[in-house]
Amino acid sequence: MGAATALRFGRAGWQVVVADSNARKAQQVVEQLSHLGGTGFVLPVDLADEAAIAACGVTLAQRVETLQALVNNAGIVRTRSIAETSHADWDLQVAVNLRAPALMAQALLPLLRAAKGAAIVNVSSEAAFRPRPNSWVYDASKAAICALTRTMACEFYPYGIRANTVAPGWTVTEMHFAQAVDPAARKRELEEKESDGCILRRLGRPEEIANAIFFLASDEASYITATTLHVDGGRVAH
Repeated sequence: MGAATALRFGRAGWQVVVADSNARKAQQVVEQLSHLGGTGFVLPVDLADEAAIAACGVTLAQRVETLQALVNNAGIVRTRSIAETSHADWDLQVAVNLRAPALMAQALLPLLRAAKGAAIVNVSSEAAFRPRPNSWVYDASKAAICALTRTMACEFYPYGIRANTVAPGWTVTEMHFAQAVDPAARKRELEEKESDGCILRRLGRPEEIANAIFFLASDEASYITATTLHVDGGRVAH
């Protein structure tokens, strides 16, 4: 989903900063941007590391004067029951899913303010609204993102900064197959199991989520803030 989002902004002519702990994959996205005629660069950062996020803000301020949009898209899930979840599992998921978006906004606030009309888009999940067993930390952290975003919208509006959330449904992304022994079989399983759970009867595509993120970051959404946009094929309503 992160790559699709970067490419969506790149196609619209934005310079894209790809912040990721995996520098190799991030560089591949930048190369794809170049092939599309876009521009961008990699900013290595471990989103579970508070000091690394602060350093990221300092480094970026040395390269750009303003930041028109911040997309907090990273997410991590560890499938465990409440009884089986370790403190380490809890800490990692909360650090990446909840703390990192807050700290990124904090670290990059001067650049966002300088843009005089910037936007923050945080990515939540339909799991925040339809929790399920064995993903309680992920569900809770993604629900908290929605509240965090509304607070950002209230605090940052004097600086001309809007803040919104996108809540995707089940989407064909690497995160959902990372722990699978057979990713192809896992994809088929999800398509069969989860497609019945939404009105449109299929999984989402990363490009569809990217379009929603881009919309909320663009001037087309200039009167939208403190809102959660569900991009889930009608899953929450089904």
